[in-house]
Parts: sequence; C-alpha cells; structure tokens
Amino acid sequence: MTQQDAAPRRIADGVYWLGGCLSAFGHGEEVHYHVSAYLVIGAERSALIDTGDPAHREIVMAQLAQALGDRTLDYIVPTHPEIPHAGNLPALLERYPDAQIAGETRDYHLHFPEYADRLWPVAARERIDLGGRELLLLPAYIRDLENTTWAWDSGAGVLFVSDGFSYIHDVPGPDDEDDEPVHLPGQCRLYSGEMPEPPTVAQAAYGTGRALYWTKFVDVSDAFAAIEKVLDEHPTFFIGPAHGNVIDDVAGMLRTSLAAHRAVYVGRGLGQ
Repeated sequence: MTQQDAAPRRIADGVYWLGGCLSAFGHGEEVHYHVSAYLVIGAERSALIDTGDPAHREIVMAQLAQALGDRTLDYIVPTHPEIPHAGNLPALLERYPDAQIAGETRDYHLHFPEYADRLWPVAARERIDLGGRELLLLPAYIRDLENTTWAWDSGAGVLFVSDGFSYIHDVPGPDDEDDEPVHLPGQCRLYSGEMPEPPTVAQAAYGTGRALYWTKFVDVSDAFAAIEKVLDEHPTFFIGPAHGNVIDDVAGMLRTSLAAHRAVYVGRGLGQ
C-alpha cells in the first residue's frame, strides 16, 4: 500500500476506514485484496469493527492512534473468529487494557483464554451505546460462519457487513486460482463509486460463488428481503465490507449483489 492508501479514510463524522491490503500478482500485474476494519467514535466511547489482518498489525495500530487522537478504544467487535477479522485481538487488548471484546463472543474464551474476563456478550438486535450514537448489532444475512455478526452505526448510517457484498474488479480467467475481491494499487481507499467502473453482476457473482461456496446451493431471496427491511428501518448511506471497497451506491450494489447471488444459485442448476 502507498502511504496515502495506508492512512485511515474518514467515511463520515466519527467513522473511519482502517486496515490494509494483501498483495498478489494476477494477469502479470500486482493486485491487492482488502482486509478492512472500521472505527466508530461516539461522544463518550469508541468501537472497532473487526481487527484487520495480523500482517497489517502496525498499520492498524498507527491508523487507530491517528483516528482516535487523545481518545482510547473502548470496544472491539470482531464479526467472527477468523484471522482477518479477529487476528489482531491480542495486540489490541494489550495496547488498550480497558477495551472489551463485545458482540457475539461464543468460543472466544477458547481462542483467547487469557482475556476471558474482557468478553461482553451482545446479542443480535441489541445496541452498544457510544454516546450520541449507537452501534446496532444485526444477524449476518450473508455469512461466512454461523456466529458472524453485522453492525449498523446510527450516527452516520453505515452498515458493516463482514464478508458480505464483496466483489472483484476484473473477472479472473478460467485458469486463475484467485478467488478474492481484488483491485489495483492506488485503489485501496476508493469508494465503489470512485472506481473506474462500477461493480458488475459477473464480478460480484465470481467472488460470491468462490468465497462463499454455500451460495451455490441456497436461494438467498429471503435473506435479501430481510436486508431490504433492515435498510428501510435503518437509513444506510455506506456499506463497509471487510473485503472490498467501501460501497457508496447502496441501492445499486444491493441490486447487483442480489442478481449475483441468484446467478450463482441458478448457475448450479438448482434455481427455478
């Protein structure tokens, strides 16, 4: 990542896009893959959604210090216990000794027994009060693991969707092994609407079918109806995926993602 790409990007008042990118090569050129985290700062408390990849530990720590200023980190909300989402928990808990792990905390006492006393279970549809704004935890309607959790910030209308809504920017060829939502260097901190081309159904379908293999066997129409209800009840201006550029065209990406899921499902010959 460039120095500019490595800096936190302010999405809205009190919301920052953190994390880094993993680098690989595809089609003879360097490509990047987001592993993002998001910081929400309220009038009284702050919360970090996901932790970033351990490979980006120093980047994440520097971004946090810059975004927090003289504030501290109060809550860490990993969306699920995989390394890109929870791998920096020990370092963060050591750096911020008063911070709690909040949210769906089942099994975290097994992963991090030394921090079992800092777990705060918060169920889906319960809220974390940050002072002047709340972080509403939600079921993950598109999930990687059973205990994946989404979250919505009431202060700026940002929906954090973990592994949901990821997409690639160039569909790899049939012989490529890459199944991640990649982008080019210099595009790491761009919104989806700032990219040279908006995401297509084919791009979203490729990433969905490879990264979330179960979508080949499940009709997600009911899940998207639930997502639309969430968006109706909770005005959303940005979507923050862990893997992929921040989405600023919410309605457009919802249509693209639904069409992509349906294409993956029907493409297996299981749809009607």
